[in-house]
Amino acid sequence: MNDVKAILLGAGLGTRLRPLTNQVTKCLVPIAGRPLLDYWVEQIAATGVNEALINTHHLAEQVREYIEAINAQSGLQLLESYEPKLLGSAGTIAANPNFADGADEIIIIYADNFSDVNVRDMLAFHRQHDNPITMLLFHAPNPQACGIAELDAEGRITGFEEKPQQPVSDLANAGVYIFDAQVYKQIAEMNLFDLGYDILPQFISKMHGWVWEGYHRDIGTYETYLQAQRDAVEHNKRAFSGYQPAIFLDRDGTLIEQVHYLSRPDQVKLVPGGAEAIKKLRKAGFACILITNQSPIGQGIITENDLKEIHQLLSEQLAQHDTKLDGFYHCPAVPQIKDRTLIEHYDRKPGPGMLFKAAADMNIDLTRSWMIGDMISDILAGYHAHCEGLILVETGKGLENYEIAPQIPIHKVADLPAATNLILN
Repeated sequence: MNDVKAILLGAGLGTRLRPLTNQVTKCLVPIAGRPLLDYWVEQIAATGVNEALINTHHLAEQVREYIEAINAQSGLQLLESYEPKLLGSAGTIAANPNFADGADEIIIIYADNFSDVNVRDMLAFHRQHDNPITMLLFHAPNPQACGIAELDAEGRITGFEEKPQQPVSDLANAGVYIFDAQVYKQIAEMNLFDLGYDILPQFISKMHGWVWEGYHRDIGTYETYLQAQRDAVEHNKRAFSGYQPAIFLDRDGTLIEQVHYLSRPDQVKLVPGGAEAIKKLRKAGFACILITNQSPIGQGIITENDLKEIHQLLSEQLAQHDTKLDGFYHCPAVPQIKDRTLIEHYDRKPGPGMLFKAAADMNIDLTRSWMIGDMISDILAGYHAHCEGLILVETGKGLENYEIAPQIPIHKVADLPAATNLILN
């Protein structure tokens, strides 16, 4: 898989949001109880980004504290680029010309927008085309106030103008770009100030536009910020329509009987009442998704094909009860330390990576989702992914893990059927 990095542009003063931004920097203003930047960090993590840069200026110490918190609890590494004087969107690139080293693409995001765009899908679109730049576009209600693009039949941008008096379309620049690393370095060498005015017009016919039909809002004014808050509340803490809640399930000791380094399909045995629990949860509208650490793959004990056969038998056992799992996610990384509360690899529990990937793949609303497991690493993965509920079962290794549980809200129940009753009741 290609390597991708990201730059989150969050240094704006937010003058039109005063007095709010006198106390809170614009990229950290709360939306439905979460910092705005949280939503973008979640998106880039689900896209496979392991390293991202955030430019800072106004109230930089607040962003610095946010960066430290994210770096301490996840495998995503956030870096700071402090600007004593604002450099502009293109200037931030010019100030960090070597950031593209080791990457195939760089995602550039204006972090003062609130959006449900799927950046992972946008990256897949970018990789299907030869042009070195892809620009996110949305239908603007006021195109005269935006940068407006004109597309040909193949989606290539054939015209672009900032704040035109007579717009040729309503397709507006949404402030999310994907640059091939080579063109990123080319832009850095230009040493200019603004992407929209100074850079993008030079790449007409060398950019594709990816039109997002979902939710996207610039929260540059107090009125649009309040509207984003109302939208978020209306759509259950996130302004996303069509998102469903999920139950994330650990495998060994939670859904199936605990077996040390399970390596054969004939070792798979559902816990008592496990299939019926899955059936009830799916009937209630939850997607049921398996989230499992599989270090035996990394150690060479089993292969990826062995795991497929094991999960195929698990699926067959569930099918005998007229139910199924909606998704399977695994991480083959081998842990190097004994402390299972620390994140070594973003995807390996207690890291939230697998949950974020599932959320992006399957349109999952994490704020209405639950994590069920018998290990404290399971619970922490759900906690780091901002799940609504965390349940530790006593089957498997649950009892020995309960004693080392951190001071976060955890429900302790006997088994998977009991967890199901708790959720549904």
